[in-house]
Amino acid sequence: MSELCGNAFRACGDFVPLVAEVGVTSSGCGDDAGRGVRVRLHDPYRRMLPVRGGVRLDDPEAESGRGLPLVDLLAPEWRVTRTPVGKQMRCWISAQ
Repeated sequence: MSELCGNAFRACGDFVPLVAEVGVTSSGCGDDAGRGVRVRLHDPYRRMLPVRGGVRLDDPEAESGRGLPLVDLLAPEWRVTRTPVGKQMRCWISAQ
């Protein structure tokens, strides 16, 4: 959640209204099944989508850009959905 919020603040500004949801669930996204954590973050900017920076996770010189690759590792089926009032980023992290 902190990575998603940090990206939203950097892309949309410090005073962007965000709605964060975190909950334990017994089913995942798509074909995943089992216990895990559901994370959703809403922001009002439909056009600003997350962008992978192309930074390697093991790059000792990089000062940023590892966040979405980490999200990819933890929640490979994350997705962004446009909503009538902005967009929602969703992911599910397995507890198994």
